[in-house]
Amino acid sequence: MAVPSREARLAHAAQHCELWNAGKKDEWVASWKTIAKGSVTMFDPVGTKEKHGFDHATSEAFDMFQPVNKMYMLTVKVNGNEMAWVIENHFGTGDQIHETYSIETFRWDENGDLIIKTYYDMPEGLGEGDDPYELLLGKENVIPND
Repeated sequence: MAVPSREARLAHAAQHCELWNAGKKDEWVASWKTIAKGSVTMFDPVGTKEKHGFDHATSEAFDMFQPVNKMYMLTVKVNGNEMAWVIENHFGTGDQIHETYSIETFRWDENGDLIIKTYYDMPEGLGEGDDPYELLLGKENVIPND
């Protein structure tokens, strides 16, 4: 395993939001597999509980958030063994849709292991031991990441 090519990372980014918004989970997860071949660690968002595993970062996240979030890629940057993008998110249902931006960074080590960090608006009191998924979706809708 190694750092995925620049071309592979850009190809994934080019279809990330389109596949998500279309509800194409299998294709979306398959696209992730092209760039995440090692272990996956996720700080979502930075400052809260560390999450682990490819399935948690992909299929479980899709199941939790796809029904209530539409994403629009604004920009992608690939430098060295890192990638970053900015996404406009339309989060909510019915008349309760909120627009917000997320900054997401990706760093691969030489073994192909991936660290994902996300940055988006969260309440000021949210801390390291808190799970933002519970805040956004309610505890009963969160898949545990043990």
